[in-house]
Amino acid sequence: MLFKYQPIFTLMKKLTFLFFILTISACAVAQPKTKPEKSPADKYAEEAYLELMKPDKDIEKALEICNKGVKKDSTSAKIWEYKGGVEYEMKQFNAAIKSYKKVISLEPENYTAYYSLGLAQRMILDFDGCKASLTKYVNAPIKRSKVYEADAKKTLANLDTYKKLLGNKIDFKPINLGPSVNTVDGEYWPGLTLDGKYFYFTRMNIAKSGRPSEDLYRSNVEDTVLSFATRLPEPINTPDEEGTFSLSADGKSIFFSANDRVDNRGIPIGQGRFDLYFSAYRDGQWSPGINLGSVINSPAWESQPSISPDGLTLYFSSTRPGGFGGADIWYSTFKDGRFQPPKNLGPEINTAGEEQSPFIHYDNQTLYFSSTGLPGMGGIDLFVAKKGINDSFSAVQNIGYPLNTEKDELCLVVDRMGKFGYLSSERTGGYGGLDIWKFELPKNLKPDPVSYVQGTVYDAKSLEKMVANIELTDLSTGKIISTIQSQKNGEFFIVLKSNRNYMFTIDQTNYLFYSDNFALKEHPALEPYKLEIALKKPEANIDITLKNVFFDVDKFELKSESKYELDKLVLLLNKFPFMKIEIGGHTDNTGDAKKNTTLSLNRAKAVRDYLVKGGIDFTRLTFVGYGDSKPIADNNTAEGKAKNRRTVFKVMSVK
Repeated sequence: MLFKYQPIFTLMKKLTFLFFILTISACAVAQPKTKPEKSPADKYAEEAYLELMKPDKDIEKALEICNKGVKKDSTSAKIWEYKGGVEYEMKQFNAAIKSYKKVISLEPENYTAYYSLGLAQRMILDFDGCKASLTKYVNAPIKRSKVYEADAKKTLANLDTYKKLLGNKIDFKPINLGPSVNTVDGEYWPGLTLDGKYFYFTRMNIAKSGRPSEDLYRSNVEDTVLSFATRLPEPINTPDEEGTFSLSADGKSIFFSANDRVDNRGIPIGQGRFDLYFSAYRDGQWSPGINLGSVINSPAWESQPSISPDGLTLYFSSTRPGGFGGADIWYSTFKDGRFQPPKNLGPEINTAGEEQSPFIHYDNQTLYFSSTGLPGMGGIDLFVAKKGINDSFSAVQNIGYPLNTEKDELCLVVDRMGKFGYLSSERTGGYGGLDIWKFELPKNLKPDPVSYVQGTVYDAKSLEKMVANIELTDLSTGKIISTIQSQKNGEFFIVLKSNRNYMFTIDQTNYLFYSDNFALKEHPALEPYKLEIALKKPEANIDITLKNVFFDVDKFELKSESKYELDKLVLLLNKFPFMKIEIGGHTDNTGDAKKNTTLSLNRAKAVRDYLVKGGIDFTRLTFVGYGDSKPIADNNTAEGKAKNRRTVFKVMSVK
């Protein structure tokens, strides 16, 4: 199914009709060598064909015409074949099977009817019947369509997969998102901001001219309830097609596909029919879409973007040269202020079929996508893959039945906790065509849950918002996970993966740094962190808590992960070469007070010694053990005790 060349919803409606027309066109090579006499039913077959070729075709009328033809001459194989094609399009698969069997009884050498019969049998999950019919077709002694033959062989090869998926049903209970999102027009390509406040999607609208137009819509989310969706204003949406999209983790940037855009002079600005564009949300409105240029876009088709949570990798689907066939999934990394030439995701993901609908989860490890080339239930199936060694994806897994069906499933996205998935599908109980459904994700399909930290940086005295350098470090490895800058309004946003402990630091020229610790490994609550951070300039008596200096219980030897923050303190002291500081050790009130004072003194000394080894003159450093004499929180709670166990440096003098 090549839905890449036109709006997804439009082609979903045309798919079975296309199958029917191709079946009819293949009759020339499938009929017996002896041409049968013309039947009085033939004119009804031709009339039905003409009805189906109309832009406003009436499928029920076409079936009525076929039924009249059958009554006129029930021995006409042609009218039965047309009738079967119409019934197939109407999803009346059992009726289509009866019609195709009638064709075969009248024309045993009409092998195309075996192909059509096999596909209809697959749609009702009659795999034994499907195997027998398609095997008959593949082994036919006459010339066959190469396209049909390849499809028949693929279907036969997948029959074992079908049976396996059916025998291992996953728990799947989809819930339609309802009239606030879904309509008879067709909705697809869902997107959810990381904080869960906004739900985006694409809707197919039919313009007054009758021309389909894809637009982007948004619903507000309050206590899991979706408000009635509103169309995004210009310049995101235009009278033309704005199809698929991807939101940045903070919801402030959007990558989207658009067709045949022009500038204000009417000059085309795209590289091909569908290109990828970028827009930013600033001061309450979206900026005009910027074409990503010839590095990303080509004369081929580029669409269906998915931006990684760190904003450094853009995945998308394209028919550009160099792929494995059809549409492939490609990726481009952001480096040195620009996107680099795209690379193909490789044969682990891409096939000779169609690989589309990439969605990289917020964990930056789990990729969901659709494929017609990988073994599945038939048509377009959804798959999941995990990032492994060398950041390549492997262990591709079919999402499973009945999430995947013998029909087509597209566009799966998953929320940050990995609890709920959102699926575009044409299912019973919807509002018409493609609807968006919500379901609880089975355990084996879940990504790693994530949290996030967002906040604002400002000057502690003037309260002026500022641009500052922000760094996130994995404490188990010392690897810097993310380096960003806050925006001009001081705002920042960073995704935090689960099962890791992080050091979080903010620095700015002429300021003391701020540090924090996010312990998601020991305490995987995954509630988001909301911070208002006041950076302080170095002045006497200002103190900073070092939240990433660690000791074992009743010990004063520095744990290895403490060095990452202490190295930053060395850099700070080098930045302000005349600044002198006091290092203060503090404990909670557990145990003997005198023992606590000694312990806190030894811990402060351990920090002083590390700084001296780092090249800092010992005359600039003093150390004090305060024990439990200066609590900053309630010692009657575990949380309060943890806050009281701390290491602090205080500025004694700057010059």
